[in-house]
Amino acid sequence: MLESIEAYIAFARLMERGNFSAVGRDMGISQSTVSKHIAGLEASLGMPLFVRTTRSINPTAEAAQLYSHVQRMLEALDDVRAFARGQRPEIAGLLRIAVPVSFGRIHIVPLLPAYMRLHPAVSVEVVLSDTVDDMIKEGLEIVVTTAEPRSGSLVSRSIRVYERVVVASGTYLAARGRPTEPVDLDVHDVIVATNTIDASLEFDSEHGRQAVRLRGRLCTNSDEVAYDAARAGRGIAVVPSWLAQADLASGAMTALLTDYFLPPIQVSLTYPRTRVLSRRARAFIDFLVAELARPTRAPQPGRE
Repeated sequence: MLESIEAYIAFARLMERGNFSAVGRDMGISQSTVSKHIAGLEASLGMPLFVRTTRSINPTAEAAQLYSHVQRMLEALDDVRAFARGQRPEIAGLLRIAVPVSFGRIHIVPLLPAYMRLHPAVSVEVVLSDTVDDMIKEGLEIVVTTAEPRSGSLVSRSIRVYERVVVASGTYLAARGRPTEPVDLDVHDVIVATNTIDASLEFDSEHGRQAVRLRGRLCTNSDEVAYDAARAGRGIAVVPSWLAQADLASGAMTALLTDYFLPPIQVSLTYPRTRVLSRRARAFIDFLVAELARPTRAPQPGRE
């Protein structure tokens, strides 16, 4: 092999860090040495790996494909070295993940310190976003999503299902009354996080299905904005249960139409089908699945 192992390590770190200086600090070498490693690797492989500008450095399509192979090679080398020392392979490196904004803030970000304590050689970069267009291009190893995967090139693993709940504040209910079935929502101010002012919801129950078209005055694409408006007494909100759980338990908000059920929200982990997961990513998946599987006490106060 004409290329040095250090060159492949520099390549992998540059894919993860996106910065020559950061890679140099990680490897304990100068920025110019990192640049020479990358240039030598490009010359040896006969392909451009990064597009450099004065402001950024971006991996090429070839680099994105090469990265998974280099990951496997470096992990195999770690396995050999660990075996020779009679040790277990180290879980290390930068884990880049994307999580939905509200779900990630409430349920995933608080778990990250525990994961990092378990694996001190891992650092984590978390992107809060409800939409990820191209996780490979964005350098993400794992995406947690509450939407159906749009690409057949992704592996998807369901990790938990959450309910949608209909909630309102005591202030709103005192002023406007309480709906007892979905059709009653037609005369209420309903806030639904959709991209249209004219939304439709289908409620199931023991008595059959009711489809309700909602024409709320406030429309938003943010569940958190919808919920905050409901907490302020501006209407009834239809939101994921994770947003309202604490307020329902304390009695600050009231759950409505509890005999009716909306389509649930499936939380899934996705990653590229073409990429071999790193040890840090596999460890994170196992950790997150175990943590989210822990039972949570169902809120009691405030229910009808």
